[in-house]
Amino acid sequence: MNLGRLGIVLAALLLTSSCAKAGLSAETGRHPWTQPHVLRIVDSEEPDSLNPIVGYAQTDVHVSMFWAGYLFNWSDGNRFVPELATVLPTLANHGVSADGRTITYHLRRGVKWQDGAPFSADDVIFTYRAVMNPKNAVQSRSGYELITRIDKIDDATIVIHLKRPWAPFVATFFTMSAETYPVLPAHLLARYPDINRIAYNERPIGTGPFKFVKWDHGQQIRFVANSNYWRGRPKLDEVDYQIVPNENTILTMLRTHEADLELGASQSLIASYQRIEGVRVELTPDNQYVFYDFNLANPILADLRVRQALVLATDRQALIANVTHGVQIAGEGDQEPYLGWSDAKIPLTPYDPARARAILDADGWRVAADGIRRKNGRRLALTMAYQTGTVAAASSVLLTQRWWYEIGVDLMIKDYLAPVFGGSYNAGGILLTGKWDVALTRWYNGVDPDDSILYRCDQFPPQGWNISRFCDPRVEAAEDEAIASNDVRTRARAYGTIASLLVAERPFETLWFVRNVNVYNSDLKNFRPAHAVTEIWNPWQLDI
Repeated sequence: MNLGRLGIVLAALLLTSSCAKAGLSAETGRHPWTQPHVLRIVDSEEPDSLNPIVGYAQTDVHVSMFWAGYLFNWSDGNRFVPELATVLPTLANHGVSADGRTITYHLRRGVKWQDGAPFSADDVIFTYRAVMNPKNAVQSRSGYELITRIDKIDDATIVIHLKRPWAPFVATFFTMSAETYPVLPAHLLARYPDINRIAYNERPIGTGPFKFVKWDHGQQIRFVANSNYWRGRPKLDEVDYQIVPNENTILTMLRTHEADLELGASQSLIASYQRIEGVRVELTPDNQYVFYDFNLANPILADLRVRQALVLATDRQALIANVTHGVQIAGEGDQEPYLGWSDAKIPLTPYDPARARAILDADGWRVAADGIRRKNGRRLALTMAYQTGTVAAASSVLLTQRWWYEIGVDLMIKDYLAPVFGGSYNAGGILLTGKWDVALTRWYNGVDPDDSILYRCDQFPPQGWNISRFCDPRVEAAEDEAIASNDVRTRARAYGTIASLLVAERPFETLWFVRNVNVYNSDLKNFRPAHAVTEIWNPWQLDI
């Protein structure tokens, strides 16, 4: 390095140091805008329920990590951390029997519900029954329906018997699965015939490190420290979970330091986040992907050739470069590449509108005078649904509308607020009731690669989340192989087969695999985001 350049670097370092000192309180060492021991989280999505068992929004899970308790959490080190259970059942420690059909759980003694009642095996057994209650509108009973009985050995020991081996069970049963269900209090809820619309869902009582105080709908959910938490009082005094459905408004709040943490912030605004004083921006690979789902109940989209043409007419590399500003990862299929589960090496289908036109021509779709194709008197017209509130989503669908028009597709766009877009089947949620042709959505998978809720033939809504209404016996067979074996290599081969079949049959189009953009006050301590389900796995350790 020459002396001139060295001088510039030293000057920059000195300037950075002086600015950092100027932004801190001389008395506390914190930024002057930091509220000591009060964490202000901001999110564009509001929970549809504070009880994830009957809720459908990803935010329900984020929020539950403060008040609720799971058997295990999933850490930033990609391992289970015991919470309401003390030891992860495995073949090696005989918690899982040799035939894979018997699972033994040792539960934590001395845990109390936030109203003072003792936690016990009865709560786990009750919550299992709540999941299986046909009156309860749960996302899925996948895995839970395999239980033939639960033996209560004592208040801190249960033995679960399964109909057949199911590899994802331990990663599913009241822990960090795609359908993330916490343990609920039997002494408060067992008297209800169902738990769909009870007051508890808006005023929960859990075993977690924070007590629920108040939910001002459309504004904020407030929690305070639980002094009786089994690990001891958390470091934070208060958590304010603020609901702001517009990313530009959230950006302003981060700039004015009215918020300390945004999970899954907008990729489109990453450069703006990086310019905010006293804020850190972190990219965290996460077990989720963003995709265009095709509704095969629509006769147009039931035609594989139409789906293939739509994929070829989508410039995914341009979306990643221009919409996500290079944050996200290109790929095909349904398994995140960095987790190592899918051994399928599937090349990315290139952007090729000329080939897309040729496929539609061969399929009998002719371009009419208005530029839109027709076949047997039917226009090639589709409706794209997406959740409002993010720049990335709006930009993606508008670009896609233009690209698809260029091959003769009339794409109408409809946006919905989160509770309407992702709401339950009974509440008329757009995705689950199939009121769309193409949907821009994302899937948050659990820590296990099993995502059969999306693709099995018995998982059509309201029984599951197979919203594309896709059914293929080859995928079913590979899913059966993957979930019956505890051998990692066997499972990886099966998931490779599934990924290859999904790409060949195209019930959806992968747009990108996700790296979460987490933006947070540099005063925030112990924020170590996990790579699946929710970044917040250690709320009792967080402090500011």
